[in-house]
Amino acid sequence: MYDRGDLVRVHLGAQGEGFGGYYADSTTFNAALKAHYKAMLGGLEQLFGLRLSMDGVGSFDNRVLFMLFSSTTRSLLALRTPWSGFMESSLLVKKIEEAGANGQRITAATERVERLTAESRQVHLEMLDALVAAMLGDRAEATFSADDLRALGIDVVGPDPTDYPLYED
Repeated sequence: MYDRGDLVRVHLGAQGEGFGGYYADSTTFNAALKAHYKAMLGGLEQLFGLRLSMDGVGSFDNRVLFMLFSSTTRSLLALRTPWSGFMESSLLVKKIEEAGANGQRITAATERVERLTAESRQVHLEMLDALVAAMLGDRAEATFSADDLRALGIDVVGPDPTDYPLYED
């Protein structure tokens, strides 16, 4: 079953900015995944009767709420840690381990940053869910099945990462 939380997560995935299983170095997989998210988003928006865009949310009140929804989306997608850009970090980890007390401080700070970033992501998702619930009004508790999406011509199964190269030039 798909609920408004799925609408939020699919919207985030459709932005193509790292949320939802994207790979740093696989443009073909990422393109297929983004297309899947966009199709799912279109279907869920149709089923919920709410398009997540300034023109699509309807009333003036919803447009006001959508401004915060958009800002919260951008804020969530911008969250990262000092380790976010590293594909391979074994040499760096080794050097930190060799740094003694300072390495221990680095490791402790890393764990805290990662924990706080994960908590911030969760709180952002809660905020986005509450904003969508407010915009949906009496449709906020609606749920839809995979069959409902399939009836709209939406393939609910995303691309299989094993069908794509993980690293591309």
